[in-house]
Amino acid sequence: MALNPDSLREELTWRWRHFAVFSGPQWHRVLRLRTAVFVVEQTCPYQEVDDKDPHAWHLELMHQGDLIGTLRVLPPGVTYDECSIGRVAVSADYRNLGLGRDLMNTALAFCDSRWTSVRLSAQCYLQAFYESLDFAAEGEPYLEDDIPHIEMVRRA
Repeated sequence: MALNPDSLREELTWRWRHFAVFSGPQWHRVLRLRTAVFVVEQTCPYQEVDDKDPHAWHLELMHQGDLIGTLRVLPPGVTYDECSIGRVAVSADYRNLGLGRDLMNTALAFCDSRWTSVRLSAQCYLQAFYESLDFAAEGEPYLEDDIPHIEMVRRA
């Protein structure tokens, strides 16, 4: 699918939603996208559904009624002392258009308006991407679900 990033952006819909207000079908499409990316594409069988989602704010990126991107923001104290961003996913058909960066910039604005720092567990191959968003690596790489990760933090 050949998409024009400029015209596509005019057709996108963004929505923040706390877990508590999702309907069953709305939550199902979030899990379907996250599972497609993190379990199927990355061939990583792990417990994608966890007990953190009910505490989270979820960002949904829609195109023509389809969910094409998502992430979650957890408040301080759920995973780390800082707030955290995770489960950043963009549908395969919409990659390499800058939408991952758009998702992260939207999430960082959300976090910055509420808290002073953000921590995340980044897949190591994305370290440079997160550094471009002012995150700095902390500690050494580690395996999470057999995928190399590194903890990163961004301070306001």
